[in-house]
Amino acid sequence: MNSLSLYIHIPFCNQKCNYCNFCSFVKSDEEKRKYVEYLIKEIEIQGKNYSNFLVNTIYIGGGTPSCLNLGEILKISNSIFKNFNISPDVEFSVEANPNSLTAEKCREFKNSKINRVSVGAQSLNKKSLKLLGRIHTKKDFLTSIQNLKTAGFSNINADLLLGIPKMTKHSLRADLKKLINLNLTHISCYGLILEDGTKLCRMVKENKIKMLSDEKSVKLYDFCAKFLKKHGYFKYEVSNFSKPNFKCKHNLAYWNLKNYLGLGLNSHSKIFNTRFCNPANFLEYYKFLDENKLPNINFQTLSLNEQKEEFVMLKLRKTEGIDLEEYKQKFNEDLVLKKAKTINLLLKHGLIEIENSNLFATEQGFKVLNEIILKLVEE
Repeated sequence: MNSLSLYIHIPFCNQKCNYCNFCSFVKSDEEKRKYVEYLIKEIEIQGKNYSNFLVNTIYIGGGTPSCLNLGEILKISNSIFKNFNISPDVEFSVEANPNSLTAEKCREFKNSKINRVSVGAQSLNKKSLKLLGRIHTKKDFLTSIQNLKTAGFSNINADLLLGIPKMTKHSLRADLKKLINLNLTHISCYGLILEDGTKLCRMVKENKIKMLSDEKSVKLYDFCAKFLKKHGYFKYEVSNFSKPNFKCKHNLAYWNLKNYLGLGLNSHSKIFNTRFCNPANFLEYYKFLDENKLPNINFQTLSLNEQKEEFVMLKLRKTEGIDLEEYKQKFNEDLVLKKAKTINLLLKHGLIEIENSNLFATEQGFKVLNEIILKLVEE
């Protein structure tokens, strides 16, 4: 039976953050209820099409899934388990924000068979939270973690943003210490990206705030990685750190080029070598389902070169890098021979290493990972 990962998009937030350009909207409770009804209809249709697939991971993301009305996550979960073949040891994650992660919501998540929760802290610093447009406080975050633990959750991730304007090693250390003291199993540290059209971008253009330099951001990342390693969190992907046996299986499915099916507004899918997505517009999404059609658009079959590029790009994000034997079997091509000149240059500069048939980025290489990827995939 083929393996499958499910991603379910919840495009709602209580407030749009200053840095966010994701597909998320502030909507009424009634509009949320309507969306969940259509989402369940899509789940029912797609379940029939994937009856010969076994679902190993489920991820409800957003937006902010925890801002749905009480009981709606349970409805979505019940529909998934009813319509898809779910592995007995499925990893089932949901994203949540501290301001909406009540004790009641945590109990609902537990009743929904969810076993992993990712909490969007982003920062625990009061000034940084205000700058980012977050509507929770440090106290809200601590309360949400306690609510999760009381409900019986042991696999908990927290997201942090690196490179926030005015962030220092001192403020970052304070945040990391707090997360470590909470004994979380997983910590994700993403670099803050200035996206066009966001409030933060406008603030920068109007000289109201200044972004950190690339050099300072890299130093913060280095400090973060070393500090977390010292406290038992090991980097297994460029932005992700976990305690032993707590890597995120859903994210690994993406990086290991497994099949994934997106459900809901603006979700993306890749089944074998074909990509497709759902509309980003509510009316268009609803129209497809009103006509009992799947809301899948923009189908693209990856060429052989595109498959190679994707393989290199995604595998190099992981600390273990590219399995050269796997690459050879998959593409009938020796990457080391084909890119000998480039690889030798990267080895000489200490940006990559080759060990036990694995080609992987060094700590120095992770700082210029995009450049390494480009050099390895360019014809």
